[in-house]
Amino acid sequence: MTTISLRPCRICGKVGNKVVASERPSALWGDRPWMPEGHYTIIRCRVCCDLYVDSDVTEAYLDNLQGSVRPEFEKRTTYEAAEDMEKIRTLELAENWEMIKRIRRPSPNDKLLDYGSAWGAFGNIAKEAGVIPNGIELQAAGATHSLGIWGGGSVIHQGPIETAPFGENTFEYVTSFETLEHVYDPIRILSNMKRLVKEGGVIAISVPLADYFSFKYWLYRKQPFNAWMRRKYPGNTQEGRVLIHNHLNTFSVGSARLVMEKAGLRVIYISPWGAGLRGGRLGKVLRLVGNILWIVSFKTIAFAPSIFVVGNKKVDNRSHGVDLKKAG
Repeated sequence: MTTISLRPCRICGKVGNKVVASERPSALWGDRPWMPEGHYTIIRCRVCCDLYVDSDVTEAYLDNLQGSVRPEFEKRTTYEAAEDMEKIRTLELAENWEMIKRIRRPSPNDKLLDYGSAWGAFGNIAKEAGVIPNGIELQAAGATHSLGIWGGGSVIHQGPIETAPFGENTFEYVTSFETLEHVYDPIRILSNMKRLVKEGGVIAISVPLADYFSFKYWLYRKQPFNAWMRRKYPGNTQEGRVLIHNHLNTFSVGSARLVMEKAGLRVIYISPWGAGLRGGRLGKVLRLVGNILWIVSFKTIAFAPSIFVVGNKKVDNRSHGVDLKKAG
């Protein structure tokens, strides 16, 4: 029996949407569940197609949870579990930087603000182009590590974006990769990013894509051979879980555009994103299939782990010598 929820969509506010997936117990961060109810249940918005969590979780709960350190991470130099995964993540971030450079070419001493800067990998990549990296990060260990590799010219704020010690119109680049799905109010975060980015600067984000994770849930839970699939091709399922329990939102193409627009930003580039590096040959094939679907559907069907979106607050298609219509 289908359950209709009265909890409004976190992005567009629509009510009366279907509960489409649920798993229990909710994954833990340390000894606490990501969702305080102890289960992870998601709803699909029938207007913007966002997948959003059915939970009474609060911003204070999330900030406290994410600001704590899991014991198994205390002595690591990165959150990734193995050296190979660290290398893959760095390659993915390098691809992000290449896409951003095609839209806005960096100049020496340009400034970057990376929201959710973690252990500083992206800032370190941008630094090679002469850009000065700065960050916002809840984890003290990550912030300390980032400063160690970035150097004294950088600033990392450990805390919310509203209290960060940066003035308006400070940065040529503001970025947030695979982070906004974890926050309580992504529109508010993006509004603050808009305040901090310069006219002519860009804001670039990547967020997980709803259609991809809906397909994954169907593949591992709903189709007739789901049990065999979990045994034969477990992928990144963990402890019997298929969904990622620390996502408050898993974005559609429409809701990814909408959060940018509601924050007062103009979308100048949007594309399915997923390096395919984690999935070997199969991952590369799936990436190719996703790119073909995106092109033949006139950018309406996206099948990839994430969606990559770039926006600005100044309408100028001639800026930096890039044809933004063609890039988008």
